[in-house]
Order: sequence, then C-alpha cells, then structure tokens
Amino acid sequence: ADKRSLGFQFKQQLTELVKLIESGKAHYVRCVKPNNLRKGHSFDAANVVRQLRCSGVTETVRARRAGWPVNYPFQEFVQRYAEVYAHWSGDRRRPTDPLPILRYFLVDPENWRIGSSKVFVKDKSGQLLEERYKVFRISCKLILQAHVKMTLQRRRYGQWSGSAVKVQKTWRMFSAVRVRLLKLEAARVMEAFARRGVMRERLRQSRAAA
Repeated sequence: ADKRSLGFQFKQQLTELVKLIESGKAHYVRCVKPNNLRKGHSFDAANVVRQLRCSGVTETVRARRAGWPVNYPFQEFVQRYAEVYAHWSGDRRRPTDPLPILRYFLVDPENWRIGSSKVFVKDKSGQLLEERYKVFRISCKLILQAHVKMTLQRRRYGQWSGSAVKVQKTWRMFSAVRVRLLKLEAARVMEAFARRGVMRERLRQSRAAA
C-alpha cells in the first residue's frame, strides 16, 4: 500500500502539472460573441468591432501591417523562392543570395529589408510572394502530370503498335498460305484437265486404229 499522505501526493501531482505546463508553449484564443442575445445566425457587426477594439486585435493587425511580420533566414528564403524566381524571370541560374529575388518580385525597396541573418518583408509583399509560389507549384504539378500522361500514352502506343505488328504478321502469313493453297488447287485442276485431254486423245487414236 502507498504510505504517502494525501497532501504529499497532491503536492507531487501539482508539481508535475506545473512542469508540464512550463514545458509547453501557451496559446491564447480570443473569443468574440456575434451578439449579446445568444442567438444563432445573428451577427451584430458594431458589437463585434467593439470587442475587437477592446481586446487589441485591431491594433495588433494594424501594427502587423505597418511592420515586418514576414521574415525568413537567408538560406530558407533562397531555398523556397529560388525556383520561383527562375520560373518567373526566365533566368535559369539559381540565385544564392535573396537580393535578386527581392528586387525582381518586390520592386519597391520599402517593402523589404535585409538584416544580418534574415529577410524581413511586409505583409502584402509576403502575400504576393506566396501567390507567386502557389502559381509555381501548380504549374509544376501540371507539367508533372503532362509528363506522366505522355509516358503512359507512349507505353500504351508501344503496346498497341506491337499488337498491330503481330496482327499484320498473322494476316500476311494467312494471306500467303491462302494464296499458296489457291495456286496448288489451280495446279491440280489444270493437271486433271490435261490428263483428261491426253486420255481422250489416246482413246480417239485407238478407235481410229481399230
């Protein structure tokens, strides 16, 4: 039996719970009521805006748009957008620096900054980069699908052409055998007529001699 007191067990469980909470990352969810009447399918816009303002959400969004919310380390930025840059710009040389990518997609230098180890981009500019990235991914998928379909069609054509060649060979062999049999039959008929003619001539000569 466990000889520990109830207070000691509670303290130990509480300590383990605190350690578990401290080991994780806390995330807070702001709940916004659509109306004060607690009715479904009813949305009070003024009340919702007031709650967003009081909770600081609108200020957070405004600060995020005005600042540099999107940031990538140099290597991660280049790995993500280098192929996108090559696709849109037509330059097949893979850039090793984020500067050509930023200058091509985000012409205005006010939309981006380069730090000592990271690239900082404004919210709208980050959305633009992501749109270009998504279009690039879709085009890659379409090209891959086209190549797969082409490979499958070529394989099917090869199978069909092989089958067609076999059918042609069989038909040619059958035609040749048929022609050969017709020729043999014609030769037999001619030979029979020739023998019959010789026998008639012999019979006529024997009758004339008698």
